[in-house]
Amino acid sequence: MSQTADVLIVGSSNRKGHDFGADQAADFAAAKRYIKIRKPSVLVISGKQSKSFSQFCEWLMENSPESLWIVSCQDLPPSIIAHWNNFGRLHDIVDGFDDRELESKVRSALEAAGSQVQNRNLVKMFEEQSTTLKRLRTDLESRVERRAKTLHRSLSELEDTKTRLESFHKALLGIHRASSVVQMEQTLSEALRESVNMVWVRVRFESQSLLKQQAGSNVLTIEIPFPHENLRGEVFFSKAEGGKFSADEVDFLQELSEALGLALSRLHKLEQAETVKAQWQATFDAIPHPLCLTNEGGEILKLNRAFQQACSAHGFRALIGKNCLRSFFGAAFQPPVNPSGIFTFRSSREAGGETEHYEVAGQTLGMAVDGAPVELILLRQISEELRFERRILEASKLAELGTIGSSIAHELNNPLGGMLSFLQLILMDLKPTDVIFPEVKEMEHAVLRCRDIVLNLLSFARKQDLGEFTVINLGDVVERAVKLIELQSKSKGILIDLVPALNAPIYGSVNALSQALCNLLQNSIDAIMDKIKEDPLFPGRIHLTVENKDGRWVLALADNGTGIKSEILSQIFNPRFTTRDSARYNGMGLTTAFTIVSEHHGRLEILSQTGSATTAILSFPEHTSR
Repeated sequence: MSQTADVLIVGSSNRKGHDFGADQAADFAAAKRYIKIRKPSVLVISGKQSKSFSQFCEWLMENSPESLWIVSCQDLPPSIIAHWNNFGRLHDIVDGFDDRELESKVRSALEAAGSQVQNRNLVKMFEEQSTTLKRLRTDLESRVERRAKTLHRSLSELEDTKTRLESFHKALLGIHRASSVVQMEQTLSEALRESVNMVWVRVRFESQSLLKQQAGSNVLTIEIPFPHENLRGEVFFSKAEGGKFSADEVDFLQELSEALGLALSRLHKLEQAETVKAQWQATFDAIPHPLCLTNEGGEILKLNRAFQQACSAHGFRALIGKNCLRSFFGAAFQPPVNPSGIFTFRSSREAGGETEHYEVAGQTLGMAVDGAPVELILLRQISEELRFERRILEASKLAELGTIGSSIAHELNNPLGGMLSFLQLILMDLKPTDVIFPEVKEMEHAVLRCRDIVLNLLSFARKQDLGEFTVINLGDVVERAVKLIELQSKSKGILIDLVPALNAPIYGSVNALSQALCNLLQNSIDAIMDKIKEDPLFPGRIHLTVENKDGRWVLALADNGTGIKSEILSQIFNPRFTTRDSARYNGMGLTTAFTIVSEHHGRLEILSQTGSATTAILSFPEHTSR
């Protein structure tokens, strides 16, 4: 048998190998032996024995399933041919081995077999490629899954890192903006709640050790690194019960503790500075006089509470940067001296309807702001001092005038008495019709006037006999004086407005105080009459009030008369000083009133300006029963 033929003819054939190089097997048994050695692509099978044919075909289906059959169907029934045709191995049929179309059909079968081999190879190759692709796909899916897991893990770590960075940034901002340890603890707890699942954070210094003794396994304790400080402390981070800190979390919280140490050190220094500042400000505000620090231009850099209260029309912050003297005395104020270096001057201002006097003192301090020296300006109210000075001056003048007046009166009294006696003797010898009678009478009037002046001087020089002092009601004194002078005031159309007062007990003399008050009321009536002369319809008015201020009874007598010129205000208590007709007024009214009030341990002060109202203020110590 040929070892190279792809065609096997099973059965008897007169032609050997034919033209297509086929091998032959005499019967089915020989064909089986051949096929076991080599699997031919095409089998040309004789179908003379149908039973043996079917058995052989079944054997072929198992042992050579890829071979194509060309069957000689001379002796085969159609049913058998149809049966094996259904298995797909029957390529064609011939009438016998001598069929002229056998060769063409064998070649067709060979081509079909070749196509099947190619198809099988292609299928095998496709299957191999599919297997390879499947393996590659599985490998790729495995790699993609591993890469996805890696990316997911990296993304998760990135998210954790981002969350921690955000919480770290939030914590840093919070602890550096915090103004107390409690605020730092709250800020850290809020910032770390999401990133580290923090429940609470506590900061304790070395002396606070109770928390450390009670800390459980869910609490992380880290020592706070204080830079260049003699401070020692710890920060406690707590998770929920049963929670644990990872190594990354511990490293993260240790880094945060370093920043916490810097913030606590800053807060400690800030608290020390605030303490010093508060102490300095308290000392600055405790000074009762208006005080401020200014630059060379007089602009306020710092002021105390007394300065702000004295400038109540301006807010505390509104005064910063303003000129201190103009803010205090008014926008039009011009200092009498150059306010630099060391200086002192006096000035005044109107406040609440009263004139306040101040002594202004300034000095350059040994400090600078923005490279410029700082000035200290102190304003000390001296209104009360000036009042005392004026009273002392007036008292000394009165004492001196009393001494001089007493000496003069004694020296003049005797000569005046002699002159008066001689003049009266002359008048007794003269008749009213005599030529010199009017001149002698006028001389008598002049001597009498001189005598009255001398008597007034003597009464001023002596301590007045005010009578017995008892507990009296100042309100009764006022009502009595008003009744004494009311007839005169009503006749001139002047209204005396008396505000009823409560019981105002003082120690003194009703008669003497009534006289002093009548003198003051008379001056007010005269001042109002000057205005009525200019305007007959002018509504003259005198207003009296009595009230208690700081343990003293204060009587205020205000009129709407012409007022007193400022240049003569300091002379009004001088004896014999008057701005009216000296023939009618002896100038002793205010002097007498001042003396009587002083004898009652009281004070008399006249407040007035030219052309405006005048107010007389009398104050007496309140009498308290013991």
